[in-house]
Amino acid sequence: MGWVRDGGWHILRRLRREGATISTGCGANGAAGVGRWVVEAGNTFYPGRYAAIDVGSNSVLLLVADVDEEGRLTPVAEGSRITRLSERYYVGSRLVRPARERTLEAIGDFTGLARRSGAENIAAVGTSVLREAGNGGEFRAQVREETGIPIEVISGEQEAELAYVGNLFDRRLPATDGERIVIDIGGGSSEVVRGIGHTILSRASYPLGAVRLTETCLKSDPPGIPEVDAADAYVEEQLSDVEPLRHGSLVLGSGGTLYNLASVARAAGLIRAGELHGAVMPHGRVSELIDLFRSLPVKFRKRVPGLEPERADIILGGAMILHQMMARLSAPSLVVTLNGVRHGCVYAMAQRALLHR
Repeated sequence: MGWVRDGGWHILRRLRREGATISTGCGANGAAGVGRWVVEAGNTFYPGRYAAIDVGSNSVLLLVADVDEEGRLTPVAEGSRITRLSERYYVGSRLVRPARERTLEAIGDFTGLARRSGAENIAAVGTSVLREAGNGGEFRAQVREETGIPIEVISGEQEAELAYVGNLFDRRLPATDGERIVIDIGGGSSEVVRGIGHTILSRASYPLGAVRLTETCLKSDPPGIPEVDAADAYVEEQLSDVEPLRHGSLVLGSGGTLYNLASVARAAGLIRAGELHGAVMPHGRVSELIDLFRSLPVKFRKRVPGLEPERADIILGGAMILHQMMARLSAPSLVVTLNGVRHGCVYAMAQRALLHR
């Protein structure tokens, strides 16, 4: 299947062109004409081993997985590395050299791991900071030259779609006959997508991320009350169009912020969870963790059990975004999911492969 090697990723674009079930129209935040990739109930996938690399604003994530005809996904290899590609971007508007070098190294390492793991196809997608950075194209060209892997920059709406699809077939997560909402909090942007079953109803991407909010609003260590209040007001304004839940809705939370907050909450005995995937995080616990992090300098946050030290400087910003999202949704709790965009990419590749059997 040379479509990955010869022409870049282009999964969603080609799926639309080649007859996958798509509805087009105006998405949330006025995203006119952006298609939605929707998997129909009963559709099958082409069995195989696929690899997806998610090049985010804060971290690079890898998933190598086997997918069967019914959409059962079995991870073969996974990787996560915080490279902070967006380091100083929000104050300088360009990708700085150290961040590019860290990210390039991670992509190269993960590409090698995917190939050694027997992945038949490898896709890489870029999100928020690569959508914006003026020298993002230069960086992507360097990645392709040195690793052979093209990075496809996806829109915020596509990012939301893939996060939804990535959680659609996981039988370990709670089932619902009502609305399913996926919140995905990243380093540079956050997405909210709503759907019922296989049908995506709306999706929106917001210029809110843990790194972005920290670099633009939470500059002191620890931030003072005026900074926190200003950041809170900014987040609330950005999320003003988020509507409350319908009765019987299921809310899923994805991303490094969610994983780390749940990990800290479990270590502190604030939640009971054997596995973080599927753990329930009450809104009140998020508020408690915000109070904790806003009182601690970064050097002390790094010692908090359950928190990745590399996220210590941005965890407050991510938690504040999550708090406001849950408040706008009137969500008393959410279910933590470790699935994300990379899982959606794997499903997209598996369905496209079926179309070209």
